[in-house]
Amino acid sequence: MLALTDSALARFCIGATRIPAGRRKRWLLELAQKLDPPHAVIGSRERSRRARARRKNRTRCYTVEIPDRVVEGVITALIATERLTEVEACDHARVRVELGRMLCEWAQYWMRD
Repeated sequence: MLALTDSALARFCIGATRIPAGRRKRWLLELAQKLDPPHAVIGSRERSRRARARRKNRTRCYTVEIPDRVVEGVITALIATERLTEVEACDHARVRVELGRMLCEWAQYWMRD
């Protein structure tokens, strides 16, 4: 969101009067999109930023489909082994991180000589 001082807002309004009345609405909309892009654009930029960070860190992101009945068992196991608290188990992102750690540990176990 753009924050303007009173004097900046006054200059902006004076400048807008120099645009012909028939074109002013389009000009203001174009300016608003440049200064405050739509949420879809912001979301796209955020996904791209995360993807670049993963490439830099040499990590990958996989989407895994797990039936609800199995997920409940996995979350129960994470709580029972004290990898997560009950509060953390309600946070989808936290569960995802812990599942990733578990898979890494599992892979390292099988890669040992």
